[in-house]
Parts: sequence; C-alpha cells; structure tokens
Amino acid sequence: MNNKQKLIVRFRTVKSLGFIPSNRKHNTGVGKTFEDYMGIVENNRDDVDLFGFEIKTHRETSNSFVTLCTKAPSFIKGANSYLNDKFGTPYEENKSMHKLHTSVFANRGNTFNNKYSFRLKNDRKNRVIRIVVCSIKTGNLLDSSCGYTYDSLEKVFYRKLRNLCYVSVDSKLKDNIEYFRFKKAEIYTEPSFERFLSLIDSGVIMLDIRIGCYKSGKNIGKTHDHGSGFRIKSSDLHLIYSKREVFD
Repeated sequence: MNNKQKLIVRFRTVKSLGFIPSNRKHNTGVGKTFEDYMGIVENNRDDVDLFGFEIKTHRETSNSFVTLCTKAPSFIKGANSYLNDKFGTPYEENKSMHKLHTSVFANRGNTFNNKYSFRLKNDRKNRVIRIVVCSIKTGNLLDSSCGYTYDSLEKVFYRKLRNLCYVSVDSKLKDNIEYFRFKKAEIYTEPSFERFLSLIDSGVIMLDIRIGCYKSGKNIGKTHDHGSGFRIKSSDLHLIYSKREVFD
C-alpha cells in the first residue's frame, strides 16, 4: 500500500464516524479535530502532516482564503521588524509596540492606515518578489527593500505543497458544541512553481502580512510573526496543480 492509499484508508475511517465533536473552539477547531482523529501529532515543525501529504480542511459552505505556506521575507535581514517599525500601527493598549496586518496583491495596490499602499512586484529578471510600499497621498515610492527570493519560495513551495490533501467538512451546532463530519478528500499532486508565480501576478494568490509584537513574557516588545504567508481562495486551489483526484 502506497502513501496515498494509506492516507485515504485513514480518511475513510474518520469519515465513517459521522459527526464528531470539535476538540477546540473557534475556527481552528475543524483542522485540529481532523488531525487528532487522523493521528497527526501537533508540532511547530515546518514539515508536511502525514504520509508525505500536507493536509488542509475547509467547510463546504466557505470559499475563504487558504494558506499555502507561511514564510517571513527572505530579505532584508530582520525584514519583519523593519516593516513593522516603519509602517506598523500602535497597539491600543501599548502605543510603544506596533502591528502590521495587511493583505497584499500584485495586480493592485491596497490602502493601509490611510497612508500607505502595499503591492507585490514580481521581478522575474532578478528572481525576486518585492514588497513595494508607496504613499497614498503622493504616490511616491517609500520602500521596496523587503521581499522573497525565488529560491527561498520554491524551496518551501515544494516541501509543503508537493502532495496536498484537501478535506471538505460539514458542521452543525448542538448544545453550544460544534460537530464536524468529514465528507470528501481531494488529492492534489504535481504542483507548478511557475503557475504559483503567475497566480501571484494575476492577484489570485496574495501575501497576507501578519506581524505584531509579544505582549508579555520574556520576549515582550519583540517582533512576532503571526503567520505571514501566501494565500489563495479555496475554489482556485486546483490552478496550482496538474492532477486532482476526489475520494468520497
């Protein structure tokens, strides 16, 4: 039995259980519950989840953005702290600390804090994707020193997304407890980094910047990456891959 067959056997075992109570409250409950029943040990390593497959779950009624991979900019050194210090907004409870939460596309600029417009620039000649920041008021370029090299992105892309299992979920609420039923698994293989770059160009894939500071403990005031990464609508996920198989 190969790894894909092992994964599907285990998925169908979980599916046969019907509705399962959530093991965690709020939005992360669906993923955590599925991982628990699949036998995936929760850890902070940047490895794939099970049998060589990255596993993601989504509610069937949702077409929200899915995180493909999380990664801090590869240049300049300390890019997260640099961007947060220069463009972030203060926390209400502590004005000395900053946060920078914004979604950035290549095909259009956004508006952040009524001052800045963030945009991605895919520089194919130099094989980098730059985070470009301009002034809303004047349109002048303020910064383009931070971003990602192709090499750094391609490495995490193929490590995390070479084999992907995308699981569709039904949910219901009973006595203030959410229950999940895992219905369908879509197996995606043969991803293309070139397609990934093209989907960034067209605005289908965005960079979600989620930078803040530790609010307590020994690292209080230090920069904290809350999961900045590249994201895509669930309905567009298939555009990255050459092969898709569906298992009920």
